[in-house]
Amino acid sequence: MTNKASTDIMNDILESLIDSTDGYEKAAEIADRATFKNFFTRRAASRRTMAASVRDEITKLGGTPDEDGTILASAHRVFMNISSAVKDSDDAAIEAVDTGEDHLRSKFERALERDDLPASCKTMLRNYQGELRADGRLIDHLEDTTT
Repeated sequence: MTNKASTDIMNDILESLIDSTDGYEKAAEIADRATFKNFFTRRAASRRTMAASVRDEITKLGGTPDEDGTILASAHRVFMNISSAVKDSDDAAIEAVDTGEDHLRSKFERALERDDLPASCKTMLRNYQGELRADGRLIDHLEDTTT
């Protein structure tokens, strides 16, 4: 039996994780410094791992995991391309992932507020939420190093 509300919530998280993965990969492409490229590449791998876990959870709930990100993320990547062409690539990359991470953190917070999300999903999201907060602090630090 499928809990449609739960699988919809988790698919929404999954789409955002796919977007985040793509965003970090794009940021790694446009960043100038090797330190930034490495950071973004590691974050992309982390988001890919999170997405795999969320896919598994959706399947356990009886749902079908989405495989694509959102249209909004596609527009965001176009913005990153344009932005990197007109400003320092490190600044553009950091700005883009910071915006994406704010969006992802708010998705997690909204999902955790839902009463119709099973405890197993909430536990997973809370565990990942700590990593998202730590990444946010690291991104803030990277922003400080470019100014």
